[in-house]
Amino acid sequence: MTTHVTGVALGGVGGFNAHDAGVLKAMHDCQLQPDIITCTSGAIYWVYQYLTDPRGIPEKVRQQADQVRGSNAVAVAVTGIPGIFTPAYLQYVKRWLTPWSSVSIRELLDRMLPAQVFQPTRTKADFTAIADALNEARVPIVFNSYSISHGRETLYCNPAAFEFLGVSPDTAEHRVPGRQSPTRYGPIDDGAVTAALWLVLYGMDHRYKGDVVIDGAYHRQLIVAELANCDTVYAVKPQSDGWHAAPPANYFEVQDFNTEMWFNSSFAAEVAGLQQISPATRIQPITMNRPLGYFNYFVEKTRNYTEAYQQAKRLFEHDHPSLPAAD
Repeated sequence: MTTHVTGVALGGVGGFNAHDAGVLKAMHDCQLQPDIITCTSGAIYWVYQYLTDPRGIPEKVRQQADQVRGSNAVAVAVTGIPGIFTPAYLQYVKRWLTPWSSVSIRELLDRMLPAQVFQPTRTKADFTAIADALNEARVPIVFNSYSISHGRETLYCNPAAFEFLGVSPDTAEHRVPGRQSPTRYGPIDDGAVTAALWLVLYGMDHRYKGDVVIDGAYHRQLIVAELANCDTVYAVKPQSDGWHAAPPANYFEVQDFNTEMWFNSSFAAEVAGLQQISPATRIQPITMNRPLGYFNYFVEKTRNYTEAYQQAKRLFEHDHPSLPAAD
């Protein structure tokens, strides 16, 4: 009997990780058991939730949505998001109180418009809990971070993922078809989770194992190119493939457009890389059907969860008719 190998690639982006959550809940309800899950940024948290309490996903989404209900990106910039980050007001004041090393435009800009806008509020215990759950999972789990000085990505793998990919923590650098930058592999620990969730707006001075590292989604939002052993890859991509609205007509719509096209370009490169070595692999995107909206970034909405759940449920039931129907 031929075994069908299924991969799920989850892309995190801003306040649209509820889209990932909806797909994971549909996967649980349809009893679809993936052979590997890759994830980036905020999707990492929802994979953790899927592994530890999949039935609780809808309530967690509602809790996050309620925290920012009626809000937008401007309000979030002022108040932050409870349990995730808070505005870095104290750090801003401290910079002005620090002696100047030189009188220069650079020093002035570092104080007036610093790279750090927010301060993460998740604790070490939070990151340790996520790392432990991912390491204990039977399903292979992979996520990433990016070293800005070396231009190098690190893929963090649980034991099952090392076996699935045929690599080890000692594997040096590996070049994936379709991408020039080398990839390294490492085990999952609390520091790896911290690095993979480090937004650029937290400041560019966070170090992990000596490197300045940031959230890997800035480098590539979906980890797809490594899934050549899969017959089907469900690519969970919160942003739409195209701009399904009137053309951008103001600065904020253009910034939204730029962000979505940046993520889509990364995804296109991933698909091209995978198809070089496995042209028969089927890539099935699960996307949103509208622009994200500049002022919606970082604002979770139950609507995004519901739409993703319904879309994924229909797709899984169509692709896998022998699976039990979801409730």
